[in-house]
Amino acid sequence: MNKRCFFLLAGLLVPVWLAGCAATATPTSVTGVTKPVDSQVQHERDYRVRSGDTLTAIGKRFGVSSLQLQYRNNLSDPHALSIGQRLVIPAGSLKVPDTFSDGARFIWPLQRFDVSSEFGSRNNRHKGIDLRAPRGTPIRAAADGVVHFAGRQRGYGKVIIIKHAGDIQTFYAHNDKNLVKKGQRVQQGDVIGTVGKTGNATGYHVHFEFIRGRLPLNPRHYISG
Repeated sequence: MNKRCFFLLAGLLVPVWLAGCAATATPTSVTGVTKPVDSQVQHERDYRVRSGDTLTAIGKRFGVSSLQLQYRNNLSDPHALSIGQRLVIPAGSLKVPDTFSDGARFIWPLQRFDVSSEFGSRNNRHKGIDLRAPRGTPIRAAADGVVHFAGRQRGYGKVIIIKHAGDIQTFYAHNDKNLVKKGQRVQQGDVIGTVGKTGNATGYHVHFEFIRGRLPLNPRHYISG
């Protein structure tokens, strides 16, 4: 005996007379179906920068931190906002990574130092922090990692770059001596070089950068102590 079955095609139920059919066919594609939206993205909003705005002020207005704003919008320079610039205000639950997967935090590369130039100084062009110390002072690895580069770079003199977990790199420049080689594994606190003033430097110091992906961030937000 023939039975009337219904097949869902392009969003419509179509009756078809077939012998012994028992179920509605599963469509290969259905129009008008809304995919679930990630809860964080669903609660984000856009904001246009106004005259006098700062990340700190915008963050207070929306109940998020300036660091969350910087991280969500990939701002390499948190001080260089322009009027009309579009910012995404993250959901309040956005967590900015500040530790490795094993929970270890970063440390300063020098045990004793004076800060001679902060992140964002020099018309917001300074992408690291300059740590002043006497020539020959040991430079320590800020965390466990693998040496990605050890050599010279134009303007920075002798440089060491260490890759860490979480797509993070730390950058140490103007060194007097590099004591590690590319590919070498280091642990947090290991001596990797000594303070110098090679390259374009007027005094003995370490130019120290913290980079996530390709985004330089203020090391102060990621260092314990």
